[in-house]
Amino acid sequence: MRKTVASVLVVFMALFMFAGCGKKTIEQQVKPAELQKMVDEMKENATFKSVYKDAAIEVKENSITYKYWYKQELTDEQIEAVKAQLEKSGLDKQIDSLKSSFKKSTGIEPDSVSFIYYTADDKEIANISK
Repeated sequence: MRKTVASVLVVFMALFMFAGCGKKTIEQQVKPAELQKMVDEMKENATFKSVYKDAAIEVKENSITYKYWYKQELTDEQIEAVKAQLEKSGLDKQIDSLKSSFKKSTGIEPDSVSFIYYTADDKEIANISK
């Protein structure tokens, strides 16, 4: 009986000891309210208001995605021009800066940061990730 109780205790102690050992993620550390505050602050920017109708920030484990929806309806030619412009815009530097910022605030470097741009009717224009 003592051996059984001791065995059960050892199993429970091992479970509790390793329960907190899982790797923390950015998703676990950043509260949804914090993300919403960031989005709300972006939306208050005058440039944002003139170009975009909406934005969102999503965090899945250690990957961060910024999503933007253009306000204006775009023709296929305009979509191609916007895509080309975004791909040449130097978002890589901004992504590096964001990765550094998240690492400072959470202690975890994101696996990836993405910027996804959409038309007003939800068609993906560009997805820039690093």
